Amino acid sequence: MRAVGHKTYAKLIRDTSGYETDLDVDSFWVDDERSVMTKIVRKMAEFRVPKLNRRNLDFRRARAEWATGAMGSKLAHRKAGLKNYDVLHFHTQTAAFGSVSLMKSIPTVITIDMTAFQLMREHGSGPEWTYRPNVLMERNVFQHAAHIVAFSDWARDSVIDEHGIAPERVSVITPGVLKEAFHQPQFESGSVTKPKILFVGNEFRRKGGDDLIAVFSEHFAHKAELHLMTNDPHVPSGESVFVHRGVSSYTPEWHRLYEEAEIFVMTSRAEALGMVFQEAAASGLALIGTRIGGIPEMIDHEGNGFLIAPGDRRALRQYLGALIDNPAMRTRMRHASYEKAVREFNARTNTRRVFEVFRSVAAPHDAQPVLVGS
Repeated sequence: MRAVGHKTYAKLIRDTSGYETDLDVDSFWVDDERSVMTKIVRKMAEFRVPKLNRRNLDFRRARAEWATGAMGSKLAHRKAGLKNYDVLHFHTQTAAFGSVSLMKSIPTVITIDMTAFQLMREHGSGPEWTYRPNVLMERNVFQHAAHIVAFSDWARDSVIDEHGIAPERVSVITPGVLKEAFHQPQFESGSVTKPKILFVGNEFRRKGGDDLIAVFSEHFAHKAELHLMTNDPHVPSGESVFVHRGVSSYTPEWHRLYEEAEIFVMTSRAEALGMVFQEAAASGLALIGTRIGGIPEMIDHEGNGFLIAPGDRRALRQYLGALIDNPAMRTRMRHASYEKAVREFNARTNTRRVFEVFRSVAAPHDAQPVLVGS
């Protein structure tokens, strides 16, 4: 499936639904209860054709997303046959590609972080016509959805402008983070001699890790520390560069790295949303990111951080240097990040809004069973 954090978001919906007494939520992963034949079909659909795959000329993206939709359809039909549901919820649209017939009889909410048009432009990995099947499958789902929840204005605009969906059928509700999972930040930059910079991401080059290491090692290794949270086996340690592998989200080590950092940098070349920026903001870090996807909606340039173009090492050096050398600016931006997180990235508040969408599309029942698939 496309995008980041599918299971993280589905788990967030599942866990917070317990606070809603009038909702009865059943949540499943799209690959739950797979048969041996389904596994074989999925494997075949994801096969990469050498040389053709680099430019999507083997239509692997369409084949893989069709297979995901087929798995989601089998599971959704099976569960809907065992219980009467008032609402279906698919995250993301790919999981619903095979379920349009079910969507015609049960009101369905789709949550998305990007569209096929945006995927095509962001990754730039092939001619537009190779994404045509993805666009058609996606449009069919959008046209039959009772409501679509986009994670950003960026994604919402594509649904409306490129798929022709009525604006009143598309809301923007970003996932957010569970504020209680984070400790109150300590804003004491003035006492820190070597501020710590944090990067989080496994797809190291796509997320701009190579640019960050190059700029940091050449210009800032003597006066700051760079901590890289990644499972990429090829990322090297170096002078003042520390690599942290195998760190799971919300573990004590994960929290420690966020709590000890003051600056968060991830200059992605392609990104739908970048949930790590919301986590970094909730930790009270000054942010540096790129002007792509939904990232500009999380970073207010010169407010709680800085925005640069992907691959712009000169700008990265300028802004990273400013944050390292100016403790007062660093502290001001850290405060601004935390305040923005409290105001905009509160997961309980935001999931409550998603549940209101469920209620608005549901058939009128005292208790409203919801089937969630991701």
